[in-house]
Amino acid sequence: MGERELSGAHSGGGVSRRTFVRGTAAAAGLAAFGGALAACTGSEPAAAVKPVVHPVPEAAYVRKLGAVPAGSCNALGDQQCRTGVPNPVFRSVGAGLSVPGLGLPLGGVGGGSFMLNQCGTFGPWNMGGQPTTEFWEMCTLTQAAFHVREEVVGGDGGVSVRTLAVPHTNTAPDRTFGGVLPAWKTLKPGDGSYAVLFPFGYMTYNGFQSKVSTKIWSPIVANEDERTSMPVAFFDMLLNNPTEKPIKLSVMLTFPNAPAFATGSVRTGLYSRFDRDSASGIGGVTLGSDSPENTPDTVTSEWTIAAHPFAGQTLTYCTSWDGSGDGSDIYAPFSAAGADGKLPNGDIDHSASAGAVAVALTLEPDQTQTLRFALSWDFPQVYYDGEDATTRAVWMRRYTAFLGGKTSRTNDYLQDSYPFRQGFTIARKELARYDDSLAVVESWWKPIAENPQVPPWLRKASLNELYHMIFNGSFWESGLVSNTMPMSAEEGTSPRLGSAIPDTHIYFHTDGGGGGAQTNEVDMDSSGYLVFAKLFRSMELGRVRPLLQMVRQNPLGIGRVIQQTFRSSGPYITQTASFQNLPFSKPPTAGNPPAPPATDLGDLFADEAGDPFRDCPHKLIYRTYALIKFYDDDDLLEYGYAPMLKALKYSQFFRPTGSHLPADPASNNPPNTMDQAVVNGHGIYNCGLYLLSLQILSTLTPQAARLGVDEATPEIQKELDEELAAAKEEFERIFWNPATGRYRYCDGTGGIGDRSGTIRGRFKPVPPPDAIWLESFAGQLVAMELGLPDVVDLNHARTHLKNTLDSFIRFRDPEGNLMGGPIILKPDFSIYPSSLRTTEINEVIPGIAFLAAAGAFRIGAKVKDKGIAEKALKLGEGCAVQIYDIENNGYAFATPESWFVDDHHISRFPGYTRTRSVWSLYDAVSAIAVKKPS
Repeated sequence: MGERELSGAHSGGGVSRRTFVRGTAAAAGLAAFGGALAACTGSEPAAAVKPVVHPVPEAAYVRKLGAVPAGSCNALGDQQCRTGVPNPVFRSVGAGLSVPGLGLPLGGVGGGSFMLNQCGTFGPWNMGGQPTTEFWEMCTLTQAAFHVREEVVGGDGGVSVRTLAVPHTNTAPDRTFGGVLPAWKTLKPGDGSYAVLFPFGYMTYNGFQSKVSTKIWSPIVANEDERTSMPVAFFDMLLNNPTEKPIKLSVMLTFPNAPAFATGSVRTGLYSRFDRDSASGIGGVTLGSDSPENTPDTVTSEWTIAAHPFAGQTLTYCTSWDGSGDGSDIYAPFSAAGADGKLPNGDIDHSASAGAVAVALTLEPDQTQTLRFALSWDFPQVYYDGEDATTRAVWMRRYTAFLGGKTSRTNDYLQDSYPFRQGFTIARKELARYDDSLAVVESWWKPIAENPQVPPWLRKASLNELYHMIFNGSFWESGLVSNTMPMSAEEGTSPRLGSAIPDTHIYFHTDGGGGGAQTNEVDMDSSGYLVFAKLFRSMELGRVRPLLQMVRQNPLGIGRVIQQTFRSSGPYITQTASFQNLPFSKPPTAGNPPAPPATDLGDLFADEAGDPFRDCPHKLIYRTYALIKFYDDDDLLEYGYAPMLKALKYSQFFRPTGSHLPADPASNNPPNTMDQAVVNGHGIYNCGLYLLSLQILSTLTPQAARLGVDEATPEIQKELDEELAAAKEEFERIFWNPATGRYRYCDGTGGIGDRSGTIRGRFKPVPPPDAIWLESFAGQLVAMELGLPDVVDLNHARTHLKNTLDSFIRFRDPEGNLMGGPIILKPDFSIYPSSLRTTEINEVIPGIAFLAAAGAFRIGAKVKDKGIAEKALKLGEGCAVQIYDIENNGYAFATPESWFVDDHHISRFPGYTRTRSVWSLYDAVSAIAVKKPS
């Protein structure tokens, strides 16, 4: 680092929790001392023809700035929008309010994140780790904003100052972001535009004589851990003078010295300082905290707001102003006549509660210049508490490995290796390599964002659905710091998961970022495996390796694969089999429904009802195979072959006598990722995945044998090949119905056709064998994605699709927009109505619809049936339209798990991650190139 100039280093007097988010009083601190920073002489990067505003990509999600609709409110849905009290019936299964106005998340993967929303304010946020509650925190940093001061030289308008934000209010408490401090002059709804095509955001602003726009992004780089994990965001403000007179402009960024969470975080011992790098001219105000009273998530943590001034631009700063006030104290010097928007280069108060940086310049007529800002943060630790308050696991965040942090061969953090206080270091380093970072981001992003072979709606949905990997409590670690969580007896005899292979960095996020599934679910998460396998390999390894290790360590030698990893389990310190909380080493149980005369299906997740989620072993198998195939990863094959084979054999336990296909639980236990759709006997979803697993193991066995893997024997090869042939024949025989020209949903052999079930008091029917399953070709889709032989009869598949696709794409909302199709139809093509108050069987689940569309598109292309491919796109387009184009839905950047097919205003699980499956449809239309790690 170059020269460091400290001008205003403070120790605030002790502020805990989210003091400066809600406007609580700041503590007193030490006295300030001043300093100054002269104009810098760096050269702004040249452009052949500089636009006067940042151009917005064709495929971007675009809205009017601050013009946020109220969102849906339906009589069957959550009445909180009228009463402020959630409807307990629907909220209990994840139903809740959509949140219009969300937008671009800022920061690197696993570093903590918050959104720059459609109102231009900083929130909501989700910093990862334990303090995150059921919902992400619906609040904004009221002190965080950009402000523009404009003065036309020789004009009669005087000084004009505006804060580039719009207050956000709504009728539902869970939908309200809030706004900025009351003394600030904000914009009005519609005073500009807001656009996102992840990881880029674009904002333009009206109300100035200058043309003002901002490009916002974080350096998410395909298959590069360093930049992708870095907690930094860039703000490039483009200023143009279209008038005939010079204009004096100054842009100020203000930010609070905030804790990680509104509740649960303790952050005291506040300080602030100004740093400057003499070589580059980059300067920034750092707002830090250092106290033994702090919770692990705030230990020696810092925010830094920085700028890189170019020639003719002057950087000034304020190291402390009153973050608990109304904002008038920082507005005064910025707005003052004759001061040209320059700050005092020192303190306004001594609280260290908030800081500011400003860059001033004069624009001549027709001149355009860029002002470059960065926001970085260094909250190096993340923690999770177990069920007992005395149990806790503390981890280092992934980015710390690139700033000095080190780990052991078992991936434990080496104490004292990370230097801490890296807020300005991050900002300086990332601003200095801005151009290089932009180039490497665009090297993977542009071929996708600008691909003319892919419809804009599909590009929009694919890129923007990546918001989950940053925002949903994203956890990506760089070493275990400490742990007091107990492990079961079986687990205690083996290393913790994720410790077996050096340089494994566990990746985890919650499935429902806006409430609901506060876990990372293998069955559901696998729907988005393809984009991670092709573009973000390390994160996918951070899921797959711990699961393989779990299977290898199973003391019974069985291949059970957990369905969920709970946030409170470390993650992966301990683990569970499912909601049942069974140890992973428990022998499998086939399960039975209650004995007659009972007609119900038993208790949900009852142990005696048999192992649930029987798709999970297959999903671990194909995710592992994808990484082996895409990267020629012999090391992963050597490590993974044996547990993959165990997982296959685990699924074979559920084959009924005389059958070559596994059956599903004959009970209320979830058969697979569609956990509310009961299966009577063999189900087409799991059986198709079983064929895929057989094909993968048959393909891998010769490769594993060449590597000397003991389990890859000629006997295993013969067994796999014979079983695959027999299973494929049985699959077609029991599922293909030539009389209807369709594949069956199930074969009706489970003995529960006359029974029913309930979930949380709501009816749960057993669909008949000839019900029509939307995702009938789950295994076939993955086989095509991974270049494997077909596992179903494509002639039958073609006929099935020609006879069913029209019925799935027929659904429209009241305005006539496509809305996707439900996961299942009755044999007569009718739907299960939402009046049943059940879930899934009468819902559009966009993550499933995207996969079904991808499978249909690939099958249509392979059999050269253009009509099937076109209808497949319509199925996917309906889901994308509801998420990103129907503004009042409020689904964008909080994509729901589902909406009812006969009332799309009722949705469940805001922020659900299954919709990353849209990348399978993108890849079907135009193959995504595997980005090899550099």
